Amino acid sequence: MWIGSNSKDFKVLNRLLVRDMIRRRGPIARYEIARETGLTASTVTVIAAELLEAGVIHEVGHAESSGGRRPILLELNARAAHALAIRVQRGELVVAVFDLARRILAERSYDLDTTAPEDVVSTIGVSFEELLQETKIARDSVLWCGVAHPGLISSSTGVLERSSNLGWVGVPVGDMITESIGNIPVVVENISNAAALAEKEYGLGRGHRHLVFINLSVGIGAGILANGEIYGGMQGYAGEVGHMTLLVDQGPICVCGQQGCFEAICSSRTVLERARSVIPEDILRQNGLVKEKLTMAHLASAPLASEPEVQSLVNEIGRHIGVVVANLISMLNPEIVILGGELALLGSRLLAVVEAEVEKRTLEEVRRQVRVRISKMHDQAPLMGAYALALERIFALEDWRDPAYATPREGNQ
Repeated sequence: MWIGSNSKDFKVLNRLLVRDMIRRRGPIARYEIARETGLTASTVTVIAAELLEAGVIHEVGHAESSGGRRPILLELNARAAHALAIRVQRGELVVAVFDLARRILAERSYDLDTTAPEDVVSTIGVSFEELLQETKIARDSVLWCGVAHPGLISSSTGVLERSSNLGWVGVPVGDMITESIGNIPVVVENISNAAALAEKEYGLGRGHRHLVFINLSVGIGAGILANGEIYGGMQGYAGEVGHMTLLVDQGPICVCGQQGCFEAICSSRTVLERARSVIPEDILRQNGLVKEKLTMAHLASAPLASEPEVQSLVNEIGRHIGVVVANLISMLNPEIVILGGELALLGSRLLAVVEAEVEKRTLEEVRRQVRVRISKMHDQAPLMGAYALALERIFALEDWRDPAYATPREGNQ
């Protein structure tokens, strides 16, 4: 942890430190901030006065007295700034405006053709304008935008090198979105990495520094946290577990062009296609269901969940997922593996099969302290991860009052 300095050379860092302490620990008294940071009481008082004047924090009552006057508590003003968060997935787009307290102020969800980058980015721009009008917030209060996006992404440049599911290659997603939303800086991260970050900050991963999140969706990928940080490997592409080969020289053809990939076998699209082919038509008719509109939620709940064909499919898929989880545990030695995405809706039944496979295929010493869990964030994890990415950058800004901070000074990051 950064310990504050009373030197003038560290004035900016001290300001960031006090503001972050109030964000994470508020409501908090000035004397507690001084004690925790090592700053003098007078330095904390001056910084707090500046933050109060700027509207970044506010006073929210008094703490209990320890003998003298009751200290005044400080808390972050959740509406002092805002973040835009975006989730892109094959056939889906979600755009949301957040305040600083993780509240979604307004949101737009779209089912759309995602094969053309220009169309997706145009929809984002139109959506942002609608959200500004709906929330009545000032444009220059939206300081950063976080994007959770499938594919191989250079998070330092915002360029999507390749997305097999979307069919995009070499697309400067970050720059395109920045232009569409009025030059607000954008950070783009792989959708599974974003979800892993969300689990660490807000979900089952809290308190864990070594974590794997497996996004079991239209596409499949893994977000890996090593010592609390996203592990991207040499180019930032680590975690492409969807294209690990599970069936050699057999199995379905994947969207990447290879045969027998994990994603080709266990993606939500594949599972639903399999379900439509094995569930008898009369069973669907009896329950008022249409084959073409079958969803994962239908498979996860009564009456279809108890059908032998569905149970057999879940067992088969669960074994494949269990093999991948076992391999990741053996390679990475995480504290927790979290299963998310649409397939996570299959819940405890899927989890039981995965855990049984893990027990068969890992050394007892390696798996002893590893937990495998179903995410409780459902499909919100990538969006919350995009928000967390934007929030991290907002709190690295020195001054939120200056509209220049809503303009990227050195391009997208």
